[in-house]
Amino acid sequence: MNRLRLTRRALGSLAVALAASGIAACVPPTGGGGGGGTTTTTTTLPSTTVTVTDASLEWTISREADNASFAPGQVNYWSAGISDSTAATYVPTNGNATVLKKNASGSYVPIGSEDAVSWANRNRDGAGNVVTATNAFYLGQKIRYTGGTGTIDTASGAGTIQWTGTFTVNFYGQYVPFWIVDPTLTIDEDGSGTLQATLGGTAKDMADPEAPGTPLPSTKVTLADLPDVYGSGGSHTTGFTAATAYLGSSVTVPATPQLPKTGTNEGYWGAWPQSFVDFQTDTNLGSYWYTSGSPADPKKPQEPITVSLGF
Repeated sequence: MNRLRLTRRALGSLAVALAASGIAACVPPTGGGGGGGTTTTTTTLPSTTVTVTDASLEWTISREADNASFAPGQVNYWSAGISDSTAATYVPTNGNATVLKKNASGSYVPIGSEDAVSWANRNRDGAGNVVTATNAFYLGQKIRYTGGTGTIDTASGAGTIQWTGTFTVNFYGQYVPFWIVDPTLTIDEDGSGTLQATLGGTAKDMADPEAPGTPLPSTKVTLADLPDVYGSGGSHTTGFTAATAYLGSSVTVPATPQLPKTGTNEGYWGAWPQSFVDFQTDTNLGSYWYTSGSPADPKKPQEPITVSLGF
């Protein structure tokens, strides 16, 4: 009997140890009775999927979107919310989206928060230089989303994060504004990612830009494809700065075809995602988002996207 009691005690200890390791253990019952069955103890391995509640996303979009158009005096300035390209809608925040601009010291601050980033200076950089399509200056804008929610698997890095809020790129200034609504980031287990959002805007006749545009239906598009989200030292638990797939990408367009890749343009040859270019084709801004043979082609590549998971 002593030998039997010791054996059962040892088996019970083994079952506890195995259960703590997440392994199911089958041990003989320790109670009386003549049954010869077994008792199974099963535990579930701890999940590596965590809830994200305050992720941020920052993006400077592209040099072209931060520059001036070839229309005299018109710049591609940004504002929060849906803009009608007037001072009344030159606001910094909508939902969790905030439009920032570099001030005189080079720090990003919300638009309108000081003179250097005011409505009156929307066509100047923070140092006061007028930005044109042909000089070396840029407006210095950035969009920042905060309060992103979703989940991330800290083991694989896969997950989905949603942000809320709208901002407008007033392309060609007052003439062709379009807006970006509620971006969503999806990351697959292989480390690739996709940033999607809903776009709105107007179709404009570029031969008569003063004429009112035709409103376009809200359209969900891919803003950016991210081939390797964590490839530049990013972390599954802190965040990343990732390059997009613009360089080397091709699109199909009904007019102004994508210029063939050559030895002189291969450093900046590429395109935004097809669905984004399709939408911009309807606004008549299509050729601003791929290599088209324009002098602005070197400014069109997408800028890297930075995400902080906010843990």
